[in-house]
Amino acid sequence: MKIGVFADTHIGRCIPRAIGELRRKAYRHSFTQAVNVFIEEDVDCLIHAGDVFEKRSMTPEDSVFVKEELQRLVDSIHDKNDKDVVMFAVRGNHDGTPETNALDYIRHPLARYLKLIGDDILQGREEAYTQGRLRLVGIGYHHYISQRFQDIKPLVENSFRGDNDLRILAVHNFIRGYHQIPPGVPEHNMYTVSDFESIQADFIISGHYHTRKEPSQENGKTLLTPGATEAVDLSDEGPYGVYILEEDRTARFIPIKPLHDIRNVKVTSEGAVKPTDWFVENALKEADSYASSLQTSASQGVLRIVLSGLTDGDPYAVEPALSPKFAALKQASPQLLHIELANRLENVRQTVGLPALGGGVEYAAEILEPLGEASREGMKIVEEVGNILDEKASQRTGLLTGSDRTPFVKRWTELLEAEKAST
Repeated sequence: MKIGVFADTHIGRCIPRAIGELRRKAYRHSFTQAVNVFIEEDVDCLIHAGDVFEKRSMTPEDSVFVKEELQRLVDSIHDKNDKDVVMFAVRGNHDGTPETNALDYIRHPLARYLKLIGDDILQGREEAYTQGRLRLVGIGYHHYISQRFQDIKPLVENSFRGDNDLRILAVHNFIRGYHQIPPGVPEHNMYTVSDFESIQADFIISGHYHTRKEPSQENGKTLLTPGATEAVDLSDEGPYGVYILEEDRTARFIPIKPLHDIRNVKVTSEGAVKPTDWFVENALKEADSYASSLQTSASQGVLRIVLSGLTDGDPYAVEPALSPKFAALKQASPQLLHIELANRLENVRQTVGLPALGGGVEYAAEILEPLGEASREGMKIVEEVGNILDEKASQRTGLLTGSDRTPFVKRWTELLEAEKAST
C-alpha cells in the first residue's frame, strides 16, 4: 500500500488582498501539482490533514475545483490499473465548524471515494476506518483540544485495537514538543508529544503547522508534518510539498514548485541608529536586486521587505517615501507582482519596554474570572464568536453583521444579568 499525505492547501485564500486573486490562483496551482504527484506515484490511499479550504473567502468555483481535481485523481489511477483510490480528510480550523463544514461541499459528489473523519470522535462516538492493511483514526480541529483529547483518549486508544499492519492517527492542532509553537497560542489549543504515548499508532500525521517537519521518532511512533503546499502567509518559507508513505513505513517528501517565487529580505540597522533615508535607500536596493533576479530567471515573484532597527527620524515617513518608488519599479518590471513592506522601525527617542502580551483567549479568561462559575459560559461564548468570525466576518471590516452579532449580545446580556441577580 502506498499512501499520499498532504495538508493545509487553503483553497480560496486570497491574502494579501492587494494580490488576492493571484494568491487564490497559487493555492489552486499547488493543489493541482499535489494531485499530479499522487497520480504519478500511483497511490492507493490519500490523507488530507486539514484546512482543505479557506472557508471565509472561498467561492463556489473553489469547491468545484477541488472536487474536479480529486475526481481526476480517482479517474486517472482507475484508468491506469483498475483500482479505486480511497480518500480521507479531517476538518481543519479554516474548513469551518462540524455543523458548517466546507468539506461537505465535496463530500457528497465524491461520496464513493471521500470520507470525512474526526468529528464523530470529538463528540464521543468511536470512529475508525480500515482500508486494506491500514487502520485510520482522525481528530478534527478543536479550540480546546488539550482537555477534549483527555476526554476522548479512551476512544482513540480503543480504536487502534486489532492486528492491522499500519495504524495512523491524523490530527489538526499544534503538538508541543514537536512543533515550534507560534507566540500567543494558548496551552489549551495544542497537544503535547506525551499525549500520544499510550496511543498504539505507527504514525501521527499533523496538519495546522504550515512548515514541513522532518519525521520524528517519539515513543515508538513517527510524528509527521507535511506542512502547507503553498506559502499561507508571505512570511512563510518552504519547501512545500507532499509525503508518500511507503509499504515499509518510510516517509518520502516530494517538493512542489510554487507558481510564484516569494522572497523575504530584512533591512536592519542591527542596533545602530540610522536616519530614515538609510532604510529607504537599502529597501530600494533590495527591491531592485530582486527585480533583476526575476528577469534573469524569467519567473514572477512577490517580495516581502522587513524593516527593523532604530531611527532618529519618523519611522512612519519610510512608507510614503518608498510607495511611489516601488510603484515605478513594478511598472518597469512586470514580473515583480507585489512588494509587501513590514515596517518594524522604532524611534530611538520613544523606545519603551513593554511586557510580553498573551493571546486574546488569555485576556478573555482574565477578564471573566470574577464571574466565577459563570465564566465557563462566558468562555464558551468567546470560543463560538471566534469560530463564527472565521466564517462570516466581513472581508472589508473583519466584523460580524448586526444579525450575526445579535444572538451573542443577547447571551452576554442574559449571562451578566443573571450574575448580577445572584450577587
